[in-house]
Amino acid sequence: MGGLVSDEVRDMIRSALADEPALGLEFEQVVEDGRKRRARRRLGALTAAAVGVVAVVAVAVSGTFAPTSAPPAGMLSTSPTTVTSSVAATPGCVTESMTGGFPDLPRGTATPAELAESGRLTEAFRQFPLPLPAGVEATPLRLCAIDGSWGGDFRLTGDRSVFVYVRPLGGQPPAGCVLYTPETRCSAKVLPDGSTARVTVEPGAEATLVSADVWRADGTYVRVTETGGRGSVTRVLDDDQLTAIAAAPQLKVQVAGGPVPPAPSDQRAAQLGSVLAAVIPPGLKVERTPADEALMFRVRQGGYRALANLTDSAGTGWVMVNLEKPGAGEVDCGGRATCRLVDLSGGRKAALDTVVEGGVTRLSLNAKAADGTWISVQTSNVADTGGASDAPTRPNPPLAEADLVRIAELPHLHW
Repeated sequence: MGGLVSDEVRDMIRSALADEPALGLEFEQVVEDGRKRRARRRLGALTAAAVGVVAVVAVAVSGTFAPTSAPPAGMLSTSPTTVTSSVAATPGCVTESMTGGFPDLPRGTATPAELAESGRLTEAFRQFPLPLPAGVEATPLRLCAIDGSWGGDFRLTGDRSVFVYVRPLGGQPPAGCVLYTPETRCSAKVLPDGSTARVTVEPGAEATLVSADVWRADGTYVRVTETGGRGSVTRVLDDDQLTAIAAAPQLKVQVAGGPVPPAPSDQRAAQLGSVLAAVIPPGLKVERTPADEALMFRVRQGGYRALANLTDSAGTGWVMVNLEKPGAGEVDCGGRATCRLVDLSGGRKAALDTVVEGGVTRLSLNAKAADGTWISVQTSNVADTGGASDAPTRPNPPLAEADLVRIAELPHLHW
């Protein structure tokens, strides 16, 4: 497992997006989501999967938002305007449930308060003079309701797009840097008003992605991301311009939200460290995967992930542990015939799935830590070879049910 999304699928997404307006759908996020979905399918993960590639392409062609009225036409002005204390009423909009590219999974619905805030934010942002280079214009931005948050995108002259995401700060502290690749560049600074800004640059052979995150002193969190299609490696906005958009006073959220846990960071991943090493049964050797994973936690998919191949005399298998941010909900089997509930310490429950198909055996255990962190532990008798083969590489998974339970009960395994 672990191979890249096929060139055919990449071309489908690129073709669907090539001649369409910006849609709140960031390509590299779709690709990464595709990798995660494929890994879950192959290893029998029974948590809810995100939208499939075909559905993503359909959204890209048919449109992303469900607005209550048509978006304004034309290009945004970059000349300064006066910001007044009140703005004209603008109909709000809702981000469709299948839309990707934002930190939150859209509900596809909105409360009256969220819809009103969507309209207010959209109208307020029209008053903001975008800091664009000479000769560059931008299409209008609509900030549509996502899930207690709002987001949208605008296209710049050329092939670059900018995605804007806002939500209440919820007491979340500023996060440290996350270096996804050796080429990633990250810097942070305190702004004059006491806000903290972080800029992350991810160069790539296909596209350069740049994000400015600002934990604002006015109680709002904003992420502004610039990206482009295949071959789009030249930025339009510099670090200061992206940060200025994220710090725009017009993006202050006026709807209260609940507490937000700390954002994932390399610092916390390092603190989790080698916590899993102590529960690997004697005789099993931890081996690196083709992606250089060796059971050390890294920031992945908005959470923390550790994976590795495990080898003994019976052959090589695979294990993956995911931590997702604390959230609501109870652990259950959802009516799956392959699942049963098992007891954990402290009265907690875990859902254990066992799937056997074509010689491949997959065990998946899903639980919640005491602080609400979602824990997923998966193992299979198919090694991670970096390819697409599903052929068994040992008779049974390297870890048994009791091993998965021990991992889920580790006291330091939490957000």
